[in-house]
Amino acid sequence: MDIALPVPLLMKESGSIERLMITPSLGADNVREAHGMDHVACSGLFVKVLKTFAELEEMRGVWSVWNKHPNSDIDFYSMVLRSGGEVRTPHVMVCYKGGYPEAMLIGRIEKSCIELRLGYKSLWDVPVRQLTLIYGGALGNLSAVHCRALMDEVMNTLERGQADLAFFNHLDADSEFCVAATKLPRPLSRDHVPARVVHRSMTLPASVEDVYRRLSPKVRKNIKWQARKLVNYAEGSIEIRTFSKLAELNCMMAAVERVAKKTYQRALGVGFIDDQAMRQRFRLEAESGRLRAHVLYIRGEPAAFWIGSLYRDTLHSDFMGYDPVYSKYSPGMYLIMKVIEGLIARGGKEHPAFIDFGLGDAQYKELLGDRCWRERPVYIFAPTMRGMAVNICRTLVALTDQTLKQLLIKTNLLQRAKTLWRIQAREHHSVAGKDTASANEETVA
Repeated sequence: MDIALPVPLLMKESGSIERLMITPSLGADNVREAHGMDHVACSGLFVKVLKTFAELEEMRGVWSVWNKHPNSDIDFYSMVLRSGGEVRTPHVMVCYKGGYPEAMLIGRIEKSCIELRLGYKSLWDVPVRQLTLIYGGALGNLSAVHCRALMDEVMNTLERGQADLAFFNHLDADSEFCVAATKLPRPLSRDHVPARVVHRSMTLPASVEDVYRRLSPKVRKNIKWQARKLVNYAEGSIEIRTFSKLAELNCMMAAVERVAKKTYQRALGVGFIDDQAMRQRFRLEAESGRLRAHVLYIRGEPAAFWIGSLYRDTLHSDFMGYDPVYSKYSPGMYLIMKVIEGLIARGGKEHPAFIDFGLGDAQYKELLGDRCWRERPVYIFAPTMRGMAVNICRTLVALTDQTLKQLLIKTNLLQRAKTLWRIQAREHHSVAGKDTASANEETVA
């Protein structure tokens, strides 16, 4: 498929083509008026903000060439925007030099909430108008100069009152963009509570033997022992089904929901849920050929799932969970290992170069991952009374949360506290679920 590459031209509303001339003698105001540029970052650099779907389509060629992650795919981005109706509007910043697009920052302006929480406990949801810079949305030549130009436009957006804050949905902590996002804003607008999150991925080897060879003898032995125990428990009645086609979507959603509703993630209000937004998402994934959903069945019942997106050379992990009834048999780890073995055995396009396990750490990620880096969410608050008030409230709660977490780490109680909280959340959700189910049965009857 041919992809249109960027040229130093701009399409005028009349449909005619105009060459974008960038000269030091042209004043900033004249440039903005002539070419629709919202901000001039520095001499020779111009940032244009795309605010309509028509403008997004004009950038499809270069966007598709630059993009590396399914979250920032142009079709997925457009789907998310349209699903939000008037609540969400495009806000994509493109940095030009010499008429050519050099870098872009993908965002949207939306009504949202800042959740103030201690651990898993939500204290207060503060409604805000937010400029959300999506995960994986910094594309192109991300040099220090280009990052500075794009960051200037982010701060100008806040100063113009278009949003109460800007939220970067996790940046590589060592990237130029993270440096710009944390150093350039004024002190009262900065994020004063840096939080770093581990991100791991796995280089998929050519053989299954190489996968197990990376593991310690003790871990290899334990994985195989748990697998035998699960097979024996199931009396051989164990199956893994892979769903990737649109025609399989309803069956996949129903099977995954049967497991997901029992997980601690559901009790916390996160993770997979069979609703309209999730169905739209996986319909797009299936239509584009990227959906890879794996469900483990034990004695004919769904027991665990792993849903991912095969994008270019990487399988991106999206959702994972298991029925706690089978927890002593490690069904999640069994499913992961069998899926990896299958990817290697099938080869070809079904053999990605990498598996991206996504944000956050877990034991299986640490065991299987051979690449690790740190990412952090970054907030920038508008230089307004409301923006600064939200920043102060969030800072106080977040500092308290970090202090408590450090105390639990020092006393070796953090993992135990997390486990107890998840159990309590799951039990509370289970009781609520039974009440709801009874009410629904009565209504149907």
